[in-house]
Amino acid sequence: MWLVYALLSGLLYTASGLITRHVLRGNKDAWAFSFYFSAIGALVSLPFFVSNPKIATTFPAWGLLSLVGILIVGQNLLNFKATNTLEASVQGALTKFRLVWVFILSMVILHEGFSLYKLIGTVLTVVAGIIIIQKFKKPESLKGVIYVLAATTLYATVIILYKYLFVSFNSVSLTFFIFFIPAVINMLIMPRAMERIGTIMKMNRWGIVAACGLGGFANLAMNQSLAIGEASRALVIIEAFLVTTLIGERIFLKEKSNLLIKIIAVLLATAGAMFIRL
Repeated sequence: MWLVYALLSGLLYTASGLITRHVLRGNKDAWAFSFYFSAIGALVSLPFFVSNPKIATTFPAWGLLSLVGILIVGQNLLNFKATNTLEASVQGALTKFRLVWVFILSMVILHEGFSLYKLIGTVLTVVAGIIIIQKFKKPESLKGVIYVLAATTLYATVIILYKYLFVSFNSVSLTFFIFFIPAVINMLIMPRAMERIGTIMKMNRWGIVAACGLGGFANLAMNQSLAIGEASRALVIIEAFLVTTLIGERIFLKEKSNLLIKIIAVLLATAGAMFIRL
């Protein structure tokens, strides 16, 4: 059954990413979209949280969760800003760098063992990133590349902190709070929040609902797959769906430029991700 959830998660992430690119390309308001991503994700995960809650009973755990929420606000904003200028497949290939940082931080902070497979995966992922950076040198594209790489460092930090949070929260509870807390923070700190979230919703209501809703369900499917199956096998399958993103953007978004570079980068990044997950 874990395989079904992993495949479902990969498909949902792909669909969510493609629709997000459709909604945000052309410098749409990434911060307002980020609020909806968190708010709708919280609504999607709320019934699962209510049916099976497990929450922390200590202040340090809630403090750590709040810190994670702040990091996720930054991570999401950077990712969605990158979506303004980068095709989904290029962004997807660059996001594999998060696995490199997780690999390094796991050895430094969690004292996990060294692995030759992970080293090979790291090299492949870095090569994919270098190919993309060399090709996408226009100021706007390069800015998007920098946004993605910055977001991957925040993601890696969040993943390391998850290991401590899972002592106090189960997967559905943590999923709900990592959507809910960023939604609240975004609403509090975003300049002209009500005006901006109203404006972007009027521009593409159903696209926003679809992208954010699918993203919420993708997170739930992934967590369920990890809960009942072997984590490394489930995550390898999910990572491989980057290839479908490349196909989807060509067919549905009509983004056909630099196809050969994209294919090489996507294949290298996907192979690197699989090696790191082994």
